[in-house]
Amino acid sequence: MNAPVGVVAGCVERVTLQEAGWLARCLGRGDLAPFTDADLGALGALAQTERVAAGTRLTTEGEVVSSIAVIRSGSVELYRRRAHHRVVLQVLREGDVFGDIPFLCGLPPPFSARALTEVHLIRLGAARLQRLLAERPAVCHRFLFSLASRLQRAYSRLLQLTRGDLRQQVCSLLLEEVGGGGERVCLSQGTIAELLGASRPAVNKVLGELERGGVLSLGYRRIEVLEPTSLATRAGR
Repeated sequence: MNAPVGVVAGCVERVTLQEAGWLARCLGRGDLAPFTDADLGALGALAQTERVAAGTRLTTEGEVVSSIAVIRSGSVELYRRRAHHRVVLQVLREGDVFGDIPFLCGLPPPFSARALTEVHLIRLGAARLQRLLAERPAVCHRFLFSLASRLQRAYSRLLQLTRGDLRQQVCSLLLEEVGGGGERVCLSQGTIAELLGASRPAVNKVLGELERGGVLSLGYRRIEVLEPTSLATRAGR
């Protein structure tokens, strides 16, 4: 039997105990809601791992979600369709979660998601997860903490990205992507423009100025941050 388009064949499996522990850590601080062995076992019992190929659509805007996904490795793009092109809203990476807010609100997602690279996911079936949250308060508490933490990060990011001129916004976005260290940002210049709601030529101009200043190096779908301290100064931090 052929595998679904875009999905790597034969790669949907039950999670190991080690993966269940990793999943529990992703959901929030253990000191606030310690898991018993039974909690961890129940969480692991409803989770499955899945590997999907780059380009695979994972959720579709307006369609009810059937599962929540946690990214074990790889990158996922959240986007919306506007006329005949795609507008990128966010790029998610290891440890990030998607599908939980539409699930908890009982609403279809206002975005689509697709794999930018080959992605290893841990999926939690929505119906079974709903029962688990009702039966196990510690698991429910962890999910709420995870949601609140991500909302706080989103608010902080919005404040940073709406402060100052376009150069400051570009610098802030790059710092967010690398976590303040001298690392590689695997985003195209077009994606950066979409994330900031700016024109691509304007973003290209800012990036070119930063490259000439020795702050970063530009390549195909990647930006190497060479001077994170200088980048932070330009971001107004």
